[in-house]
Amino acid sequence: MKPKFFKKKQKGIAERKTEVTRKNEVPYKTVALGILLWLFTTWLFFYSGIVRHIDIAEGQHVPSTITAEVDFECEDLSATALKSDEAGNAVLPVFSIDPIPAQKATKVVGELFNRLQLLTTAPSNEYQRIENSMGDLLIGIGSPVTAKELASLFPSNQIVSARTSLATNIVKVMSAGILSDESRRTRFLDAPDRQLTIIDPEGTPTKTVSQQDIHSTRGAIQAITVQISGKEQRELAERLLGSLVKENMAYDETATEILRKQAAEAVEPVLKEYFKDSALARAGEPVTQQILLLLKSHEQKRQEEQEVFEQILEIVGNGILLLAGLIATAVILRVIAPRMVRRPDQILLLVILSLFTLGLARLLIYLSVQYPLLIPPALLTYLVPHALAILLAGILLGGSAAICLGLWTSFATAVLFDQSFNVFALGLLITITATSTARNVHRRSSLFQAGLWVCAVKVLFVLVAAILNRPILPVLAGQVVAAILSGMLSTVFALLLIPLFEKLFKITTDITLLELSDMGHPLLQKMAIQAPGTYHHSLMVATLSQNAAEAIGANPLLVRVCAYYHDIGKMAKPEFFTENIQHKENPHDELSPHMSALVISSHVKEGLTLAKRHKLPQPVMDAIEQHHGNGLISYFYHKAKSMQGDGKTTMADIINDSDFRYGGAPAVSPEMAILSLADASEAASRSIEKPSPQKISNMMDDIFTAKIRDGQMDYANLTMAEINIVKQSFIFSLSNMLHGRIPYPKDHENNATQPTEKPSDPSAKSPKAD
Repeated sequence: MKPKFFKKKQKGIAERKTEVTRKNEVPYKTVALGILLWLFTTWLFFYSGIVRHIDIAEGQHVPSTITAEVDFECEDLSATALKSDEAGNAVLPVFSIDPIPAQKATKVVGELFNRLQLLTTAPSNEYQRIENSMGDLLIGIGSPVTAKELASLFPSNQIVSARTSLATNIVKVMSAGILSDESRRTRFLDAPDRQLTIIDPEGTPTKTVSQQDIHSTRGAIQAITVQISGKEQRELAERLLGSLVKENMAYDETATEILRKQAAEAVEPVLKEYFKDSALARAGEPVTQQILLLLKSHEQKRQEEQEVFEQILEIVGNGILLLAGLIATAVILRVIAPRMVRRPDQILLLVILSLFTLGLARLLIYLSVQYPLLIPPALLTYLVPHALAILLAGILLGGSAAICLGLWTSFATAVLFDQSFNVFALGLLITITATSTARNVHRRSSLFQAGLWVCAVKVLFVLVAAILNRPILPVLAGQVVAAILSGMLSTVFALLLIPLFEKLFKITTDITLLELSDMGHPLLQKMAIQAPGTYHHSLMVATLSQNAAEAIGANPLLVRVCAYYHDIGKMAKPEFFTENIQHKENPHDELSPHMSALVISSHVKEGLTLAKRHKLPQPVMDAIEQHHGNGLISYFYHKAKSMQGDGKTTMADIINDSDFRYGGAPAVSPEMAILSLADASEAASRSIEKPSPQKISNMMDDIFTAKIRDGQMDYANLTMAEINIVKQSFIFSLSNMLHGRIPYPKDHENNATQPTEKPSDPSAKSPKAD
């Protein structure tokens, strides 16, 4: 026979009926979501193989010596640049020919000889006019030749042939180009064998000639007049052409540079072979473009020569590393937020938020590989938007979820960036900053302050890293800009996404709670009119709850807003509740205790109906349901027991305490527990005659003990120390709320009441409650 202390305690019917059981089954949905997150992250990171991130920037010092793992070839930038310069310098200077001087010279010569022909056949009265017009034309071109000289040396039978010869030769000679002696000295340093390229008006190279084959101004004039037989005629023609034939070749610097650039780009890269185990960069050596190219070429060659089995093995190793990080994060989450582990909807939100960060990090690496000029590798670490998911998690799910999410995303991105400690450290710093600043975001504008803190931390990290790595100034400036841009964009997108996630996952943030705290809400206005006693009671409960929540580090805004709305169900039958009866007859005098208990407990159901109708958030509905829990309506229960003892009821009417209990559930959070205690404490405090701190303290002891014994605090996640802090906060607040006043004596002369000073006699009568 077992001793008595081994016997199992037998539970009564009412106790079994109202018992709340807790299940300890495995959260299979949460486990499944974790496995899916791990598989998807592994695929996202390594679906195209492992991409090693080059975590050094130009100008910084190499942290440790880097050696080659395989034989490979890489372009020698200095040799290629030298070869390109040689190719560019080998490009001949480009000249263009201006056709206008030839056209002008041809026109002037034709017009002059036409007038000369008219002059030879003109009558005497027209002779002087034509001669004057020729003189004007010659003066206009600045020629020293006169009309009389032309008329005397070119008879009428030679005018046509001279005109045709000069016009033809002008076009022929000037279209080939004329280069002055001065240009020869400045452009070619009098080197007769130097060549040049001539282009047409469309910019297309037409021919390449030696500068000695190009006519000078004097040579061009002689070439034009070579067909004139008479010496005097030829000399006169040369004097005439001296003012018409000019240099018509101009150096085209733009076209020359384009051809030189094309020639430089056409040069094949100079490749240099590097062997396995050779040093690619030595410790302390400044990073140059050549070193960055060496590391990139080496990684490409290593991936090409790596066997498939080795690639799979490397991916599996990184996948196991990711799994270890995810398991560690899950364990931490289970320790600091055990309820969240059993909320698949919240775990799904964490998965989605983590994929935001990890997906964007993978996208940035892809863009950096494809477009290195657009997103330089040196900026990648600071462009990853760590803060986006953490800010959203902190506002939507709380600080515990944000810390766990930040730990996971920091670890995963560090694995993606080839186990980069800098990435992991930066992610942790942003996690701490974003979590701490997002805790008190009650307004949407406050989110930008959190974003500024994130930007400040990222910039500070950039500067600290710059002290160690010493990058060049342009790279440092780019990293600072990338850090600020990433932080601000994360803040803006967080602000835009908060309403979406609130709607999809039915989450109530402090921002929404602050909007509900507006006393102009229709429900609160209606309660103030229909149930003014309940309205005042709600305000007092809100004050008590907020002070207590602040004392133990709970959410004061949540418990305050919940206190405003927790008794809205009393508006259905306000006259049945003590605070609204005032001096009227008590309707419960006409009801049985069972019926009174039913009416009193119905305000929970009515409150839930009103909350759903007005689309109040879930925390407020939880407050309506849990502020009484499944507690006993003790007044009517004891009244029923008393009536049974007095014989006012038959023995067949069995008094079952489950009939006198509320239909809600015990509080499951510190905030709901504080609200439940505050509701009972404020209501009971109104019954104290001549309240004093000692009386209030004794009553609080009774109420708290009763709540604990009744099991209403079993699942509230509060320690006894925290419950005691809540009790002391209530005692302090109620002692100040229920303070006494000195009675005002009447002035019998004018029948007015005048305030009096507090009596100094210690035996004076204590004041009544206000």
